Amino acid sequence: FMRFDFKLLDFVECEKDFDKLAVCGSNKDLTWSELKNEVDSFKKKLQKYNLPKGHPVLIYGHKEVDFIVSIISCMSLGFPYIPIDTIYPKDRVDKIASIVKSAIKIDTIENKIDFNQSNISTSYLLSDPIIYIIFTSGSTGEPKGVQITQNSILDFEKWLNSDFGLSKDSVFMNQAPFSFDLSVYELVGFLSLGATIVLNSKDTIENHLLYFERLKKYSCDVWVSTPSFISKLLLSSEFEEKNIKSLKTFLFCGEVLPSNTVKRIKNSFPSSIVLNTYGPTEATVATTLIEITSDILEKYSKNLPVGYVKENSKINLLDIDEQNIGELEIVGDNVSIGYFKNEELNKQKFEKKYEKRSFRTGDFGYFEDGLLFFANRKDELIKLHGFRIELGEIDKELLSDKMVSESITIPLKRGNDVAKIISFVIGSKSLDIEVLKHNISKNLPYYMIPSDIVVLDKFPYNSNHKIDKNELINIYKSI
Repeated sequence: FMRFDFKLLDFVECEKDFDKLAVCGSNKDLTWSELKNEVDSFKKKLQKYNLPKGHPVLIYGHKEVDFIVSIISCMSLGFPYIPIDTIYPKDRVDKIASIVKSAIKIDTIENKIDFNQSNISTSYLLSDPIIYIIFTSGSTGEPKGVQITQNSILDFEKWLNSDFGLSKDSVFMNQAPFSFDLSVYELVGFLSLGATIVLNSKDTIENHLLYFERLKKYSCDVWVSTPSFISKLLLSSEFEEKNIKSLKTFLFCGEVLPSNTVKRIKNSFPSSIVLNTYGPTEATVATTLIEITSDILEKYSKNLPVGYVKENSKINLLDIDEQNIGELEIVGDNVSIGYFKNEELNKQKFEKKYEKRSFRTGDFGYFEDGLLFFANRKDELIKLHGFRIELGEIDKELLSDKMVSESITIPLKRGNDVAKIISFVIGSKSLDIEVLKHNISKNLPYYMIPSDIVVLDKFPYNSNHKIDKNELINIYKSI
């Protein structure tokens, strides 16, 4: 078989099995041999523009095979790639383009390259070359470009290949857009192992029957998504081991993994394993890992651990409170070199006080039995009528009720002040809100009881398939 070596940033031949499927895209499928040929051909196209090493390249598209071809070509030629999915509004695309100042924009939908001669001298060449820059949303609304270098990718690759139970026979079911770093699991996984990746368009993702058919067609065995994405599909009677026999590994990141979700997976896919991970984009996808076994599920039913810290990394707790909860600081080779052209924010978040790079996450957590547990985000710590409230604690209590399968609590603000707390839940049709409030009041103080609990059939999701809190507020205001 063939694989991609991230040290060499090129293909290497391992065995003579080049006809194995490499990429199954929304538009066509490629074997490993075909993938290499398409990459070699596309590299020649890019080389004609005589871009300097370290020149950033924008890649615009969705789940086309050409998106993967473009990514690999850029890595091989030493061009940092900036993935931009079609889910981005035009204003955001234009904003990122103005920040990066790239001479090249690859459009994988129109199959064309836009060239801007005036930006051709732009270069961000470093001794540890930047592999990609993923733009995330900042608190100010301005996009923040997270720069991930080759050494960070090599560190991630080593961990992924050694601790996740993956192999060259793995078939990754890709759900996240390439502009969301969750997709780096599948990207690095399939390339470094010589495995297979199955890409899924937005239309396929939104039609669960099409999604299931694609899982079956390609015998996918590795599922990667946010927890909230799978929660919708678990409602279908079709989503069971007897119908989709290949699925063996469920890998989660990006959100809190509720114990109810794991229970439902284990009921539907009893022979599968469930992996929980944690990590921000700024620390190359993830930093912790644990298999959620039946024992773990029973022991930590209210709040599942996010795992053990990976080798070569460390997580410190800063400003620890009386409950031994502190802000998570990640130190290690997996930490980003910083935000793109944002020195002010870099000084706040990427402190240079250790031998290795560090990042203050804005997440809070604690350690128990050597395991890391996520507590809340900085923006989930609110004050209401002078009381300090952790919104995640309310959700944990609501989820302990057998009638509730999912819960998210958000603050309703007037100006800068929190006016009241609203909880949104998905649960049984016979759920009685007043009884639910009474039940949670046994373990929560009065000031943590939500003013309103809204029962929904399903949660709204944003483009990264995370729960859309702004839309929840709109729903509440319209009631």
